[in-house]
Amino acid sequence: MMPGRQYFCISLQFPNKIKQMKALRLFFFFILSVLIIVAVLMYVLPTYQKVERTVVIKAPAAAIYNELSKLENFNKFSVWSQRDPAAKFSFSGKDGTVGAVATWKGDPALAGDGKIEITALEPDKKIVHNLSFSKPKKGNAKSSFLLNEVNGTTSVTWLFELATPRPWNIFNLFASLDKEMGKDFDEGLAMVKAAMEKSYGTEVKQETYKVEMLNFPATNFAAVKQQIRWADLQSFYAEHLPIVIQEVQNEGAAPGTASGLIFSWDEKLQQANYAVAVPVAEETSINNPIVQLVKINASKAIAVTLSGGYEKLPDVYASLRKYINENDLKEKSPVIEQYFSGPANEKDTSKWLTKVVMLVE
Repeated sequence: MMPGRQYFCISLQFPNKIKQMKALRLFFFFILSVLIIVAVLMYVLPTYQKVERTVVIKAPAAAIYNELSKLENFNKFSVWSQRDPAAKFSFSGKDGTVGAVATWKGDPALAGDGKIEITALEPDKKIVHNLSFSKPKKGNAKSSFLLNEVNGTTSVTWLFELATPRPWNIFNLFASLDKEMGKDFDEGLAMVKAAMEKSYGTEVKQETYKVEMLNFPATNFAAVKQQIRWADLQSFYAEHLPIVIQEVQNEGAAPGTASGLIFSWDEKLQQANYAVAVPVAEETSINNPIVQLVKINASKAIAVTLSGGYEKLPDVYASLRKYINENDLKEKSPVIEQYFSGPANEKDTSKWLTKVVMLVE
């Protein structure tokens, strides 16, 4: 081969090699960046997932403590034990004291196998358990009951922390223990509440309401949305409803039925992420920094219509959630309360009419 031709071939290959080296270098830096990000997240993210639920019980803290401090009683309020009646339990140590242990063996898809130990007790105030799971997969958790009594009524907080040691804590970004199991803790506390209030004769007889299925249409709302204390909800609504209606009318639109949109409800903090709202036509525009447009997509829904005062709203919500549980549905946000008549336009509470619509899937 002539020297010039050989040089020409080498010169053609050289740029290709440079491109390959650049590509390899970019790939190396990409992999390195991913590893650095993962390493940082591993050390920044918590090494546990948490579920926290609270219920208010009309019974003294001492009575609730005596019930929950015993492992044998605890199983009566465990949703997982209820779902696996064939599970076998054994106990060691003096129940209700630090060091007492209960072990269980059950269906791997339900209760699984594991051990629970009482590790700390503060009479009438705190109960702490350590849990070790062996099946269907190994794990460790800490469970605490925190009791706070005020005037014979006790707030009970159930705090559950599942260990997710590094590097597995990176998966906390993609999974939520609260979303997966929060409902189970709500049900457990509801059973504690029902049992204790029945024992002390403080339970309020719950009324069951007829639940209807419906298709909720896509709806735009003009709304003022804010995190509000429960105690301030009525005054917040009364103050902001006229503002919302006036803003809609200023835009030449017709406001629909006065409504409340409940995006979240915090039992422990006694707060709600709540919006005073009215439905508006799809083409409505709002030019007010306080009033915003909220669009709710079309959805399946269930509803209860309440005639009378708002003191029965807890029973309405209980009826709706019972229907959800019995029909294997899932609640979506927000809950829509439609106030066809109420304190703003009717003094007679027996004539108040409210429809509670719960979006489901």
